Amino acid sequence: MHNNINYLNASEHLFNLSFSETLMLRNYSKTNNFKFCSMIGGSESIRDIQEAKNLQCDALEFNMVESIFSISKICDAIEKVFKDQLQIISKLKFFINISTPDSLNTIYELDKLNLPKNIQRKNLIFNFDRRSIAKIFLNIENDNFNYSECDSEINPIITKKILFLKDYDFSTSLSGGIDKKGLNNIALSNCYPEYIKTGLFSIKITDLNFDYLFKDVFYLQQLESKLLKLMSDSIYSRFSYINKRNFHLENYLKNNS
Repeated sequence: MHNNINYLNASEHLFNLSFSETLMLRNYSKTNNFKFCSMIGGSESIRDIQEAKNLQCDALEFNMVESIFSISKICDAIEKVFKDQLQIISKLKFFINISTPDSLNTIYELDKLNLPKNIQRKNLIFNFDRRSIAKIFLNIENDNFNYSECDSEINPIITKKILFLKDYDFSTSLSGGIDKKGLNNIALSNCYPEYIKTGLFSIKITDLNFDYLFKDVFYLQQLESKLLKLMSDSIYSRFSYINKRNFHLENYLKNNS
């Protein structure tokens, strides 16, 4: 791969993964030389951050952040968990998802953000979830839509935010509509992000050559398909056992009441 700094996103809270399933993904990332990103449930979720520390994560992902106050709370929680290893904080990346009008409006307040000395602005990566933003701004009622048809309306909104973030040394990422046409538009843009998120993977753009970028992203999307199948089988087995156990227990109780 030409763009070879890649993060595997555990997305624990999206998939409702158990710790053992998250650990499986962590082991997969180590075996395949991917950096590992753990999703944190909330801006003050000490337990999630502690688990991420125990897993020796390279990055943390925060799914719902809609104010400067929330980002300050994230920083406070991180310093609390890593108080005995503050040097580690400077190496961590923080992916902050932008998917609502409130989170978009927060961007223009970031110049007022006072960060702890161990957290650099460039390590705060604001990921613009283009499908979610399009769905809200264009009043789209379901998830079955083609983002490329919305790009001309949504891209100018996001581009302004990216330019602002770059001016203040923050990093940016794009997700949603990451297909061949979407990647070509990104490659042709004069304002491209530092990262692209495909779902389970985030890739740092170190080579903006379109052919290389498409091959790298497509390769990760193929890996993602295999991982999703593996996760699906694991989750199905877990819930299948629960359903069978519940069925037998209900019959037992019914027959012995």
